[in-house]
Amino acid sequence: MHKQFSDLYHRLIENCIPGIPKFSNQVHPFYAGLSIANIPASICCWLGCPSPVENALDVSVLRQLDQDYQHVILVLVDGLSLRLFQRFYEDTVGNGLHREWQGIFRDGLFLPLTSIAPSTTSAALTTLWTARFPAEHGIIGYELFLKEYGFIANMITHSVSAFINEPVDMKKAGFEPSACLPIETIGQYLATQGIITSAYQHQSISVSGLSQMLLSGTERFSYNSLDDLWSLLLQTLQRSRNQKSYSYVYWSGLDTFSHHAGPDSQLLYQEWLNFAAVLNHFIARHQTEKNQRTLLLVTADHGQIATDIQTKYDLHNHPGLTRHLVMMPTGESRLPFLFTKPGALAAVQDYLNTHWLGQFSLLPSQSALDCGLLGNSPAHQTTQDRIGDQVVFPKDNAYWWWVKKENQLLGRHGGLSAEEMLVPFFALPL
Repeated sequence: MHKQFSDLYHRLIENCIPGIPKFSNQVHPFYAGLSIANIPASICCWLGCPSPVENALDVSVLRQLDQDYQHVILVLVDGLSLRLFQRFYEDTVGNGLHREWQGIFRDGLFLPLTSIAPSTTSAALTTLWTARFPAEHGIIGYELFLKEYGFIANMITHSVSAFINEPVDMKKAGFEPSACLPIETIGQYLATQGIITSAYQHQSISVSGLSQMLLSGTERFSYNSLDDLWSLLLQTLQRSRNQKSYSYVYWSGLDTFSHHAGPDSQLLYQEWLNFAAVLNHFIARHQTEKNQRTLLLVTADHGQIATDIQTKYDLHNHPGLTRHLVMMPTGESRLPFLFTKPGALAAVQDYLNTHWLGQFSLLPSQSALDCGLLGNSPAHQTTQDRIGDQVVFPKDNAYWWWVKKENQLLGRHGGLSAEEMLVPFFALPL
């Protein structure tokens, strides 16, 4: 790898947020310029408009893309780890494979970034669509206790978590996705700057609760196939030729595959190669257009870590722990939030030491917020309500499973392992 990549990689793995537990092979989010949280402000810079926040990417990155672009395209590949993309880069540049990408890598910029904490889709996408840290926007996990409604919610589907087989829409309780964020979205902001904003998602999620929450003020397009996706995007770019635009492309296939086949599956790499081939066709077609001044970005919300299915991590087998909790944990299986009963903390800690010695570490939630685990800004009140009183940090590939359904996941995310936290950042001027 080139020197800048290596230098930044070592900065990321050596970074430590004081006060936050750090086991071996863990990476803390690098909010000061080298995380996905710094991408939205940078996009504003590249489109020549002021950013609503001052937390752009590190100057060492920005100076290499120092110009005003007409169009910025962000391709968000859910679950694309730095390790997988690095393999693709080395196969192409070092081993002479994937020749159609050799010129692309020669002309582009490939660097490592960290995800945010928790390293999960609902939190990361909300950060990318608000330019704010998780502490500020309050979407801090897959499952959250919503105090104002009195239930635990699935923050992807916006349904009550207890209803697994027949999801109950939270709108029935008065929840309104487009109005639940305490801050405006990038789509809403860019509209005030005269910049066209569009989002491209598979039809299966185009009207999901999370999409409705994040894409207010954004023109939405749903696609059935990857060919449909890139054709729709080309049409939009052609229509907005004389106006600045921001296009957001989301593909979830890699994440879904990784959950069920595992992030080390050879089939996962082939799934990425299939996507990369179609992306290459789009790049070639767009490059035939003249004077477009387009910047293409490829990144991810998180990676995944391989996890064995082990009954010792199923909390239904540990009533001695759960009886000390007000409710089952929330957040992520790889970064749980606990609501402990009054006076029960010592018993919880003793149980962890007895049954999983050294595998899980507790930190008071307020300390986690004060240290900056969820970002370098004051926490919104909703965040404080949702994070419980203790944050659990699993070591290695440990996790907890508390859902009342069969555990079938061979890959997980949400935690601080290098596999989950490190993601690629690839930028290509077209």
